[in-house]
Amino acid sequence: MEPVLYRFALRAVRDPDTARDLVQDALLVAVASAAEFAGRSERRTWVIGILAHKIADHFRRRAVRDTESDDDALYATPSAEDIERVVAARQQLALVERALAGLPERERLALLLTDVEGVDREECCRVLDVSATHLRVLLHRARNRLRLALARGERQEP
Repeated sequence: MEPVLYRFALRAVRDPDTARDLVQDALLVAVASAAEFAGRSERRTWVIGILAHKIADHFRRRAVRDTESDDDALYATPSAEDIERVVAARQQLALVERALAGLPERERLALLLTDVEGVDREECCRVLDVSATHLRVLLHRARNRLRLALARGERQEP
């Protein structure tokens, strides 16, 4: 389970040392509170939830530290390059969100569970109440529709 947790943390914090620390913290909490595990979900999902909370706490603490140590940065004028990069990223994100919203519900859920959340296919089949073959079809269709919608959206942008 630890490699799954590490990959999840690394995607979130983009720092290998911090990711390892967060995984260790989450595992310590999971071991210490194992008696409190109610069994309403799989143990893996429960530990990933603990890790997600640890990651959120990490970002909260970092934001507070950054705010306290860098008050002058709030008054600094961003460069034109920074502004262009932020605008382009927001446009791309809006395009992806529109494309995802246009997918049929089951396809969108299958895609989000497997590709975004990293839920294994077996668990995804149970959640969506579909066979493994049906899940593959849902994912194939969702990815193709998403790819086409993003291609159409990029051609429409100036």
